[in-house]
Amino acid sequence: MSRHIGLLCIACLLVLTGCEEEAPKATFDRPRLPLRIATVEAIDLPDVYSVPGTVVSDDRIDLSSRVVGFIKRLDVREGQRVAKGDLLVEIDPADTDEAIRQAKAGVTAARTDLEDAEHDVTKYTGLAEKGAASGEVLRKAVVRRDSARSTLARSEAALAAAEAQRAYASIPSPVDGVVVIRHKQQGDLATAGTPLLTIESRQRLLFKVYVAEGQLSRLKLSMPASVRIDALPGQVIEGTIQRIVPSGDPVTRRFEVSVAVPPDPALMPGMFGRAEIVFGSTSGIIIPLQAKVQRGGLDGIYVVGSDNLARFRWLRLGRQRDGFVEVTAGLSQGEAIVVVPTTALREGAVVTAVCDTCRGRTSHD
Repeated sequence: MSRHIGLLCIACLLVLTGCEEEAPKATFDRPRLPLRIATVEAIDLPDVYSVPGTVVSDDRIDLSSRVVGFIKRLDVREGQRVAKGDLLVEIDPADTDEAIRQAKAGVTAARTDLEDAEHDVTKYTGLAEKGAASGEVLRKAVVRRDSARSTLARSEAALAAAEAQRAYASIPSPVDGVVVIRHKQQGDLATAGTPLLTIESRQRLLFKVYVAEGQLSRLKLSMPASVRIDALPGQVIEGTIQRIVPSGDPVTRRFEVSVAVPPDPALMPGMFGRAEIVFGSTSGIIIPLQAKVQRGGLDGIYVVGSDNLARFRWLRLGRQRDGFVEVTAGLSQGEAIVVVPTTALREGAVVTAVCDTCRGRTSHD
């Protein structure tokens, strides 16, 4: 039994000796990857305040009637372009025509009464001069004439008002624009002050935003602002701040600011976008978007040290523009980064530049 135990111990020693001899052969060989490398530099970055907003028309008109009556004509529809002076709505003039007829009859009667009163004044004036009529009779004739003159003036004013009401039965477009809402239909009853159509002019457009209270003191009238519309990719619309409303929303603590933008056939009220206002510049670092690596929804980058080893580092990123992104934390000036990481790149890999010109800078115009 003791003989078998001795043989087993000798076998174990031989196995351990063999393991010690093979250990040097398991040395880890790091992968070597030819990649494009760039050196990070700090540059002047614009201090930009970006805020979402909406295009609105500065000429939005609710067209209403000044007279009561049934709508006789209403041919325009939503989306239809109209020119200034185009007849849009016509109210049935039956009531106003009747008022005009009555006013004309009143004017005729008042003129007849005035002529009769003036005749009496002339007659009693002559008789009074001859002593054939008393002064009281002449006085009453003069009073009647003056009253007839006042009645005629009131009748003529009533006729003018009725004729003006008749003119209000035809409603033209006050501006060049587009019908955006049709509130009534042909045959509906129009009442004074009730909107019939809503028209928006495209000649004066605004981009309306609501800025945070902390930014309000930095804004000034006529300050330039760049507007980018989501529906118009690649297009930058240059405008200026036209209005700053100094009363904010007590709930959101935001203040209404309007940026005047030039008219553009492609620009329509209701479009969403962002306004960017440049206040100055600050020193910062940017990297190409293609250099960042996402892991679990977080952003990072591979930094290459002086030993040419790649090490992954988490970053805090800021604004993006033209293929670059601002780094707010995690990277310093002078460090080297992998510009175009590959799927084969891992922590600790040996990185060599593919060419001398590849070790460039990440500065951006």
